[in-house]
Amino acid sequence: MVGRALLRRCPWCSGRGAWFVGWFRRAERCRTCGLRWNRRQDGFELGAMTVATLVTGGSVMVFLTVSIIVSYPEVAVLPIAIGGAAIALLMPILTYPFTHTLWSAFDLAVHPPERNEFTEATPPHLLPPERSGAEAERARSNWSSGPR
Repeated sequence: MVGRALLRRCPWCSGRGAWFVGWFRRAERCRTCGLRWNRRQDGFELGAMTVATLVTGGSVMVFLTVSIIVSYPEVAVLPIAIGGAAIALLMPILTYPFTHTLWSAFDLAVHPPERNEFTEATPPHLLPPERSGAEAERARSNWSSGPR
């Protein structure tokens, strides 16, 4: 699922473009399998924002570390600060759709979707296997994020 997400595909069905109809515009559902991108959870985008923060912060830290090591003992503070600021501004823009697909991949791995999260038009081979009543109830009770 992570590999699909890194290619900006739907982590569930590998549909091209996943939920994105533009770099910053999302559709409500995957255009291939019909899975909702937010799965009706409160605070779902907080996970994508966390991924973006980790990627951006990590990139800035790597840049600063490498720049200081390369320019040592005469550390070029102004160019390093400008480069770090540029990375901090550009990285969230460049990684926006990937952070959403990565977070969705993680969420789908932890909380597999149920059949009712797809549209009626979803091809049967893309639907998750049916669960028994007790198994579905156990999965719902283990999901602590509240009602769907």
